[in-house]
Amino acid sequence: MAVGVPLLIVGAPEIARPVLVIAPPGSSVVEILDLVGRADGRILRGTGLAWMAVAVSEHPDFPQRLRDAGAWAVVNASSVAGCPTTREP
Repeated sequence: MAVGVPLLIVGAPEIARPVLVIAPPGSSVVEILDLVGRADGRILRGTGLAWMAVAVSEHPDFPQRLRDAGAWAVVNASSVAGCPTTREP
């Protein structure tokens, strides 16, 4: 609940823009890499917590793909302090 309420305040993901992916707490780095890979995305960077990462994909339905792959939440990374606001090469 502590993570969920603040996420309701941040913006919705935008197509081809970085998103903050939140996997089930306790997930490993390997598990979030697999989750993002199954959604046909790529990790831009970690967050310091193994179960969260900033990712991007060119698929317009990437947020839904992430949720289908097991993500608990997907939010616009530019809405979260410390996350990139532009795509990295």
